[in-house]
Amino acid sequence: MNGFDLTTKYAVLLLVVVWTFLNCGCRNLEVNDDQQRSGIVLPKPQMDRDSVALRVAVAEFDDHQKEAFESFVNITDQKLPLETRRRLDQNGFRVSVVSNVNSRQLQQLLAPQAVKREWLTKNERELADAGKLEPVFRVTSQRHVEKSRGESFHVEVSPVREQSVWAVYGAGELVSDRATLAQCEMRIASWPQPDGSVKLRFVPEVHHGQEFSRIGVEGQDMALRQSRHVEVLRSLTFEVELQPGETVIVAPTTTLDRLGGLFFGTGDGSSETLVAATSSSEQVADDVDASEFFPMLAQSEMAPPSDSVEMLLASTDLLEGNDLLAESRSGAAQRPRPWQRALLIRVVEVTPEAIP
Repeated sequence: MNGFDLTTKYAVLLLVVVWTFLNCGCRNLEVNDDQQRSGIVLPKPQMDRDSVALRVAVAEFDDHQKEAFESFVNITDQKLPLETRRRLDQNGFRVSVVSNVNSRQLQQLLAPQAVKREWLTKNERELADAGKLEPVFRVTSQRHVEKSRGESFHVEVSPVREQSVWAVYGAGELVSDRATLAQCEMRIASWPQPDGSVKLRFVPEVHHGQEFSRIGVEGQDMALRQSRHVEVLRSLTFEVELQPGETVIVAPTTTLDRLGGLFFGTGDGSSETLVAATSSSEQVADDVDASEFFPMLAQSEMAPPSDSVEMLLASTDLLEGNDLLAESRSGAAQRPRPWQRALLIRVVEVTPEAIP
């Protein structure tokens, strides 16, 4: 009898456990399902200590922006020692730091091109009316980068050119060089500071020639790597200290006839193919909208004149026939044309090393 009672007790206990699971467990599952349907916002992954997050972009300005761009960079603080400023100016580079105070003007400079309708050919107007003309954006490349102290990354700022000649001025001497298949890049490293700012170091480099194989070290292993010849212009190295939210602009001087023009000019490049050289440790976002890097003004505040359109050139595949291409080129002198590029780097977040 006692054995029967014991068996009965176990059976009742098992039924209670099953009933509890079916009711409470299913209820919890339903709640979780409701949360999933309503959307759960996951917390943003925390950056490592002693690191920095940057937003990097290369922008292209047109010749109608010369006066506005000159006026803008003349009022921005360069934050560079006088001797460094002179050396960069001698070689055709200039550096400006944009704070939150004057970022509105930068936003206006980066707004899509607004072209007067009278500059369009008849066929282009028809394409514009049909919505088949593509907007011309200023930002040509962009990405998000997170780096720890002293880590560096490269930014390609020029197209590959078949033949390039340049000269470096400094310390009372002139060093000239030439190369084939040359592409200009900036190597940038960062050092978070205790006060929450970050020091950025810029080293101009010219990568040139055909790729060749060499043996390198990756971790503890030997690996065969592809690379090109690199001319490191150490004499033109400079450093800038920025606060989160500030943007540094590296651009050429107005003449474009020095080394800065080779890096940031839009001259006759024989090849416009860019060579991707992005480290796998970087977070690349090629399809991120430019507003996430440099937010534009509200559309109502930036409305173009009534006789202008925010489009310039049609896609080549839409311009069929030589007559139409010739007609399109005939008015090219009146249109805004590429003038110069600029490298823009905005500091997003800095996480200095914890002070014990």
